[in-house]
Amino acid sequence: MEAKEALETRPAAKRVKREHVIIAALVIALLATIYFGLMYLRRTSPVETIRATFLPLSQPKWVATIYGEGNVFLRQPRKVYVHGNQIYVSDTANHRVVVFDYNGHFVRKFGDTGDEKTRLVYPYGIAVIGSEVFVADAGQMKVAVFDQNGRFKRYFGDKALVHPVDMVFFQNKLYFTDVGRQQVVVMDLTGKETLSIGKYGRSESGEFYYPNGIAIAPDGRILVADTNNSRVQVFDNSGKFIEMWTGDLEKHEGYFAAPSSIALDKEGNAYVADALCQRVSMLDKEGKLVFGVTQVGRSDEKDALSLPTGVFVDDKQRLYVAEYGNSRIVVYDLK
Repeated sequence: MEAKEALETRPAAKRVKREHVIIAALVIALLATIYFGLMYLRRTSPVETIRATFLPLSQPKWVATIYGEGNVFLRQPRKVYVHGNQIYVSDTANHRVVVFDYNGHFVRKFGDTGDEKTRLVYPYGIAVIGSEVFVADAGQMKVAVFDQNGRFKRYFGDKALVHPVDMVFFQNKLYFTDVGRQQVVVMDLTGKETLSIGKYGRSESGEFYYPNGIAIAPDGRILVADTNNSRVQVFDNSGKFIEMWTGDLEKHEGYFAAPSSIALDKEGNAYVADALCQRVSMLDKEGKLVFGVTQVGRSDEKDALSLPTGVFVDDKQRLYVAEYGNSRIVVYDLK
């Protein structure tokens, strides 16, 4: 009797195992469908995303890594900006700007004290103009202006700007990416709006879907990281669309998943931080991919960038990367 019952339960056990295998296969197929569907909607290649993660391109020379010093440590920095011999970091999760000297030593911090109306909430883009420091605060949805000692002075352009996140100063004008307006907004130093570029959209040229990083080439071309459209758009100095950089979509090789910051070197090459691709891509003037920065330190240390969100290239051809995932600034030599 017992032997007969054991024989009868074996087929049931096999059926249960088969059902588990089928369920697991269906779950894997569903997850794969969702992943490839998201990549399609984002107009980027799943093959390129996987390749960028596991097969990094060549690297420039790593110089230093800055975490902070003393009792001041970075937490989820978003942007980095260099002026003279000082490194300004939007220490976003700590609601402040932290300044280091050229050797990475702490100099000062500001924005995390004062009353609620003048404290920084989520600082992003930074620009130093004369003796003033402009900080785009995504939390306050304003641009706050401080003196060189970090004392709050005023807000800038709050009548025109809705939700500014990044900025660049060029030929006496400030260029903002505004995710509230879904545009690039150009203003003079009096706060007067002189030009707006683009409109909301998810496909056509000149349309933006949460534009973030911005850079201006010496010839006046405007490069915009169109983050949620997974591309970089290029305009002339009058705001006329020139071209967009996405990669070779016919070969299903997209350069970007969510580009968030752009910097230019002396030769006009562009460096684009992409958190989802876990790299900083270098592109030439024509928008062709040259290399990707993914590694920190020596190759045998296997220390990779994690969610790079900000880039800057200084006059000495050093590349600075604000790394949100590992809460640090990584410095490379491009020479």
